[in-house]
Amino acid sequence: MLNIANWEVLAGREEPITTRLWVRLPEGRLRADIFVPANPQASVPPLLALHGISRAANALSTAFAPLTAAAGRVLIVPRFPPGDWPVFQRIGGARPDKPVLALLARLQAMGLADTRKVDLFGFSGGAQLAHRFAMLYPQHVAALHVAAAGWYCLPDDSVPFPMGLRTEANMVPPGKPDIAGLMRAQLSAFLKLPLRIYVGEDDRLRDPALRRDRRIDALQGRDRVARAHAFATAFKSAAHARGIVPTLSFTVLPGCGHDFPQCAQVAGLAAQVCGLSITKGDEYE
Repeated sequence: MLNIANWEVLAGREEPITTRLWVRLPEGRLRADIFVPANPQASVPPLLALHGISRAANALSTAFAPLTAAAGRVLIVPRFPPGDWPVFQRIGGARPDKPVLALLARLQAMGLADTRKVDLFGFSGGAQLAHRFAMLYPQHVAALHVAAAGWYCLPDDSVPFPMGLRTEANMVPPGKPDIAGLMRAQLSAFLKLPLRIYVGEDDRLRDPALRRDRRIDALQGRDRVARAHAFATAFKSAAHARGIVPTLSFTVLPGCGHDFPQCAQVAGLAAQVCGLSITKGDEYE
């Protein structure tokens, strides 16, 4: 096992490091592939990339690793084992956030990366977890990239959780945390995050992987394109209501459906994520 004492040891390395770590918690295990480039740049936050329900973490590694290596940034690609995590997209009854937090803490302790803040990307189910993680822990996120999420937790406390942030009576089991309440307490910090939303222009099929629910259809739309617009609109509205100028962009990926390799190869999704200026985004109208 690698055991590197501090970041300065890595900074002068001419050889990249690729390693695999496991985090084991009572909630479940998490595997992660870590790509540390030669001479990593401490000024650039690591990129944490979350897979969708197909759990195709290798596709994320293939698309992002050359780009992050060229930029001198660390790439972190977890994989949720299906036996431990039949559902990892949502934070509530299951707590996929906990092994992600433990993974970041471990990487920090090992000196493999400065994980106090990461750029967070997710595709499909990974985008669901990514935005919910950012709502709960905005202090750990430098910029948020969500691509083709099936549906969203809207930053709206008039909408019941998990579609929004209102805690319903008797919704929180005894002894369990009020996740919606914790997210509401962090809402202003979340709304200050740079947010980039991506969706394929052809990602309009109501395929078996898409959550079909009359309430979600009515509130967010019937397909991923409509639901991405609903999230962008809710984010912008909530930010303005709190006097926050949102840093928000919305990118439609031409010629793409619900397929990460296609989005990466045809529309350059991975390159767009890696090329983001986190200080200013395109305004969402």
